[in-house]
Amino acid sequence: MGRAQRDKGRRGQTAAEALLKDLDWTVDPITSGIKREDLIATDVNGKVWSVEVKNCASVTRGHREQAIRQAAERKLPWMLMNKVAGTRCWLVQRQGCSPVIWAEKKP
Repeated sequence: MGRAQRDKGRRGQTAAEALLKDLDWTVDPITSGIKREDLIATDVNGKVWSVEVKNCASVTRGHREQAIRQAAERKLPWMLMNKVAGTRCWLVQRQGCSPVIWAEKKP
């Protein structure tokens, strides 16, 4: 993976983290590399999630499979956040929940 891709990924993680914090979630970034989820986040009800962030134009089955696999390694429920290209919105998929769209706050 090249530098441009890593930078794009970091921007996505930062934006996803900010969105979760705006929703009053607690977020712990992960820095252990590409074989781990991007964030560990705790929702307002105290449930802890393994969060995989994807800042790319496509939503693939592989992304979801990656989120599920990584969460299983930590024995946490999985969450996948896909940036909707060209918008301030995210497609959010969570274990046991229907997919939803969450919007970032305007700057």
